[in-house]
Amino acid sequence: MVSDGLDFSSTQAGFEFPLERLDQAFGSLDFKPVQLSEIDEFHALANDLIDGEIASATDIGRVQEWTRRSLHMRRWNGRPDGFVASIPLSDSGVTALLQGEFGFSNARREWVCGLEERASALLSWGLAGRTPHAQAAALRALLVGWRGFYGDVRVYARARTTEGKALMRRLNFEVCAYPDGESPLYCSTGFPRKLGDMLLKRTVLGKWEGSS
Repeated sequence: MVSDGLDFSSTQAGFEFPLERLDQAFGSLDFKPVQLSEIDEFHALANDLIDGEIASATDIGRVQEWTRRSLHMRRWNGRPDGFVASIPLSDSGVTALLQGEFGFSNARREWVCGLEERASALLSWGLAGRTPHAQAAALRALLVGWRGFYGDVRVYARARTTEGKALMRRLNFEVCAYPDGESPLYCSTGFPRKLGDMLLKRTVLGKWEGSS
């Protein structure tokens, strides 16, 4: 698949994910990487904003410790008000996802990617905000991460609400599987360039692309 953004997924040996640059890109939108000491706070925010049951703080923290780049949280006036959670998947992680086996609560180390491993796909586990402003910022952060760092892999996502399904349509996702036999799993058909160009022009990613 041809990358729509900056390509960090070369096949050369010695690959190392550009974590510092990812954190800079998210930081430009006020999203900071979640430290292990902040997992309980992140879990409380996600529990407030996501419909239905979510994985435990321990399970979420374990995946963040493995990947080092799955969880980002925004604070506004000192209070957590938005988050983006995306998990880089290995080949076996993609298989587990499509078979309905993958989740924070039962994730295995071999299913996710550390900093030295190239992702085969990205699972957009969730994004949310307490206010419309925080929600818009979370969407822009997802697009920054997708275009700038995962533009050459397929992105998977689920939608629990009517609003989530509408977002899938805006992002040009399509239903690709029903791993549990009931709930659809969505997958990307390519980066949503029109929406991305509009929302990312004034981000740090836009500046990087303009200078490349």
